[in-house]
Amino acid sequence: MTIEGDSVEYELLRKWTLELPLPENPKHVTTAEIGVRRGLGSKIIMMAMQMKLKDIPYHHIAIDPYNNLSYVHFDNQEPITANYDDEMKKEMLEDFKDEKNFLFFHMTDREFMNRFSKEEVIYDLVHFDGPHTTVDVLREAVWFADRSRVGTRFVFDDYKYYQMKSVYQALHWWDFKVLEKGDHKICLQKV
Repeated sequence: MTIEGDSVEYELLRKWTLELPLPENPKHVTTAEIGVRRGLGSKIIMMAMQMKLKDIPYHHIAIDPYNNLSYVHFDNQEPITANYDDEMKKEMLEDFKDEKNFLFFHMTDREFMNRFSKEEVIYDLVHFDGPHTTVDVLREAVWFADRSRVGTRFVFDDYKYYQMKSVYQALHWWDFKVLEKGDHKICLQKV
């Protein structure tokens, strides 16, 4: 099975996932990706976590609305309609059909955050690869920061397309620090 990606620096995503510090004797581990598209980011995270965890219970939450929605993808841009149609969603689901740890939520990031605002889930790693506007990324980051632990990692895709400095300043309240950055992806870790 070959899954396509629409980004770069997947090797950094894999490295940051494999090197994720875990609590001693974790009872459960949860990772997430906002903006799944064809699923390469989710697949990389899941494969790395499965190598790392062995028998520890694990779930990966994948959030994407598909449906060719019209939305503002980058700051100061007119709304566009991406080619994320039902056929792409079907192909992605087919690629993940045998993954028992994969939980797909066919909804926007806002719908997910509203629906699960009262759930007591701690996220160990989140890959932010959905909307790339400052306001959207900031909203997502703050929501997931409230559900993080010491050692949680946030990976932001295409961070140079929005005001990452504002996102970083907000996350400072939860003690997130820059761990490493590439040309397109940046990793912050809660210390």
